[in-house]
Amino acid sequence: MPACCAIDFGTSNSAIALPAGEGVHLVELEGGQSTMPTAVFYCTDADDLPPGTWRGTHLDDSLPRTFGRAAVKAYIDGYEGRLMRSMKSILGTALVDQTTEVGNGLGVKYLDIITGYLRHLRSLAEQAGGQPLTQVVMGRPVFFVDDDAERDAAAQASLEAAARAVGFTDVAFQFEPIAAAFDYEQHAQKEELVLVAD
Repeated sequence: MPACCAIDFGTSNSAIALPAGEGVHLVELEGGQSTMPTAVFYCTDADDLPPGTWRGTHLDDSLPRTFGRAAVKAYIDGYEGRLMRSMKSILGTALVDQTTEVGNGLGVKYLDIITGYLRHLRSLAEQAGGQPLTQVVMGRPVFFVDDDAERDAAAQASLEAAARAVGFTDVAFQFEPIAAAFDYEQHAQKEELVLVAD
């Protein structure tokens, strides 16, 4: 059976889960936490890098960066570079294909920033699960973009492209409120009527 996972790529925080028995368990992402701020800090001073700086691989550009709480801490501690947050909000906009400067004249496409973040999540989950992950169910809002079906479809297509770029060969999506309802249902002891809001 192919190895699978579920990702909640959030505007503020993100999480990744692996199958466990009849359900799933959240992967520890940093410092014992099962969620991680959706943040990337690109470091521009190669001689003064924050602890835990990731230096890239053959699969990605080699710009050093930190993720999550470490990214926010690098920014607060005054390291040279650029903090990127709320990357999900550019999905469905023209910005997704544009390049932004991260410092020292270096530019990165916004979609590549999202791709790098997803690659980091996948890497942490593969370390935790001990095997490569090829399938992913991505959470998505009911509407990435309100009242614009074309931009909404473009947002999902961009997120799918990022997921495929990090090595997921089978990508599916689930509306976030439905995913929350499924989770609640697993613990329900009797028939009941509930309201799920996102």
